[in-house]
Amino acid sequence: MMKNFYPDLYVENISCITASMLSKMGMEAVVLDVDNTLVPHNDPNPTEEVNSFLSDMREGNIKICVVSNNTYERVKPFCDRIGIEYFVHDALKPRAYGYLKAAEIMGVEADKTAGIGDQIFTDVWGGNRAGCYTILLKPIDISAENPFIKFKRLLEKPFLKKIKRSDCK
Repeated sequence: MMKNFYPDLYVENISCITASMLSKMGMEAVVLDVDNTLVPHNDPNPTEEVNSFLSDMREGNIKICVVSNNTYERVKPFCDRIGIEYFVHDALKPRAYGYLKAAEIMGVEADKTAGIGDQIFTDVWGGNRAGCYTILLKPIDISAENPFIKFKRLLEKPFLKKIKRSDCK
């Protein structure tokens, strides 16, 4: 049970992940969280780093799907803005549902999918439960998060102390 809370990889940010790296690991797709993974909480504008990451995934033939616990009204316009066709909103993370639905939509197996997010108790746990390769990112900006997420961040601290963050290569 406790192993479900540990990612396969922990990196600083999205630019540390490349299509080449994922392909070498046998990954065919990525499942991406939105808030504090790709953009600060409720920010609709991706950074140049996010745009570069997405371009690299597309050039490397890595399929992309957003899986978020957020609403359709948040997820759909964001995906439209960054050109992502596949998404699952109201994903019920940490349940495996959103990850398995994303794999089904993209036509890949969950074990060939990298789940990428900034929270242990939603993104990592949900991805691990679905059988994905999980990648934890340092959150972009926690200052605008709601009190519940801030509380979960406190609970994550003991786990984070045991995880070594990999350097970007």
